[in-house]
Amino acid sequence: MTFRRVAAAGTLLVLCLAGCEKKPVPAVSARQSKLKSASDVFWALDERGYAIVKEKPHPSRHGCKPSEYLAKKGEAIFRISVFHCGDFQQAKELVDHPKTRHVDELLRNPGEGGILQRGPLKIIVRMTQGKEQAVEELLHVLGSL
Repeated sequence: MTFRRVAAAGTLLVLCLAGCEKKPVPAVSARQSKLKSASDVFWALDERGYAIVKEKPHPSRHGCKPSEYLAKKGEAIFRISVFHCGDFQQAKELVDHPKTRHVDELLRNPGEGGILQRGPLKIIVRMTQGKEQAVEELLHVLGSL
């Protein structure tokens, strides 16, 4: 094989792997989400059997109003950061930012969490204890609201 064929085959493999990544698509689009505030996230998880408490949030670096929660269901414990950005477009820009997408991939690859947008909210889920299946379940719940 020539160098060009090897390089072309390598490029094709990388493109295939990038296109085949496992990132679930939320059941409800971000724009149609019923979650419009951090308290909506709190009560939605409470209604679905999560024990949830409010924590003191860290200041936001991007101007969005921060809220912080600890949630527990079974043996799984999560830290959930919710940033209310005021409007859909600002939240979308933050979630779509390359740095945020990279962090999302890092969290999802080992099954430790993920980042998603629900209306004007940027939601970061980080599991501190539990199994990967619990993360997928929580992200599915949030993605269906």
